Amino acid sequence: MILLFYAFAREIAPFKRHLKNRRPLEHRDLRGFRAAHGETEVLAIATGMGLAHARAAALRAFDLYPDAKLAIGTGVAGALTDGLAPGDLVLADRVMVQHDAVTQPERLIRIDGELLGELGRRLDAAGLRFASGGMLSARRVLSGGVEKRLARKNTGAIAVDMETASIAEQASARGVSFTCLRAIIDQVDEEVVGATLTDESGEVSVRAATAYLLRNPGDLLKLPRMMANLSRATRSLAAGLEAILPGDT
Repeated sequence: MILLFYAFAREIAPFKRHLKNRRPLEHRDLRGFRAAHGETEVLAIATGMGLAHARAAALRAFDLYPDAKLAIGTGVAGALTDGLAPGDLVLADRVMVQHDAVTQPERLIRIDGELLGELGRRLDAAGLRFASGGMLSARRVLSGGVEKRLARKNTGAIAVDMETASIAEQASARGVSFTCLRAIIDQVDEEVVGATLTDESGEVSVRAATAYLLRNPGDLLKLPRMMANLSRATRSLAAGLEAILPGDT
């Protein structure tokens, strides 16, 4: 059994279409679905956005499914370095938490080297390019290039999300193998337009979006690019997950 953690449904929508026998999870206090990837049972857990929501979802998931053999943190991430563009895959070799862009990492979790090597070989065999490096889990959205570059300088991470560290910590506490595969949605100097307009499940609040665009009308022109980046990232992520997931475990 593999636990696959993601923040909101759109992140894994393309990958979901690769899975068979999809059905909702049977527990009311967990959002997501159960499915099959070949002979492998996959439980996909929607955490919501942010470290606190991810920690709560991971706690419940590991309590309810103690037989999990592998946990995967997945979804989209922001680039912290010039070498990454929308759609690029990042296979984390370590995960860290940072209070803000100017501080050093508070906690660091290293991904098992043997597992990392095996998953890297699977991505190579599928002809998928990827970068390996640190994944920073930030406590809030990093607003633009200045903050992102500062976070890179202070942590050495190559990409940023808001959930992975909480999931990795819970997996480590239970002795469950953990890995993180994410796809880049924005370049280091790009700002994620309206990043604060979604609720914890990633759905856009119409009221908040209307108010935001009235205050920032120029951002309306940036939305098509952001949505194109999201589409590119989720398609790439689907290919990556298809490559690393076993079909007979």
